[in-house]
Amino acid sequence: MRQIFRYILLGILSGLISGTLILGIGGRLMMRAMAIIGGLTGGFSWDGSLEVVTLGALIGLCSGAFMGISFPFSYQNKLIWGLLHGILAYLMILILPIDGKGAAQGFPDLQLTIHILFGGLFLLYGIGMAFLFHSLQSKWH
Repeated sequence: MRQIFRYILLGILSGLISGTLILGIGGRLMMRAMAIIGGLTGGFSWDGSLEVVTLGALIGLCSGAFMGISFPFSYQNKLIWGLLHGILAYLMILILPIDGKGAAQGFPDLQLTIHILFGGLFLLYGIGMAFLFHSLQSKWH
C-alpha cells in the first residue's frame, strides 16, 4: 500500500510539472499561434493565460495520479507508456465539457490543424510525464 501511495505522489508531481509546462504554457503559446494563423490579432490577457496554465496543471494532477495508480501494470517502455497517457488525456479533453475548447470552433477550416497540433502537444506531455516519472522514481527508490 505504501508503494502505491508513493507511485501516486510521483505521478502527481510528474503530472503537475509536465502539465504546467507543456499543456499550460505550451498550450497557451499554441493557442496564440493558432489565433495568428486564423487571422486574429491581439487578444493576450493574464487572466486567460492563467486559466490555461491552471487547466494544464489540473490535467497534469489528474492524469499524473492515474499514471501513478497504473504504474505497477504499465509498460516498461517509457515512450509507449507516455504516448498512451498522452492519447488518453487528449481523449478526455475532447469528451469533457470545457468552455475554452469552443473557441476552436471559430476556425472551421483549421479543425484538422488544431487537432494535429494540440494532439501532438498532449503526446509530448505524456512522454514528458512518463520520462519524468521514471527519473523521479529511480531517484526516490
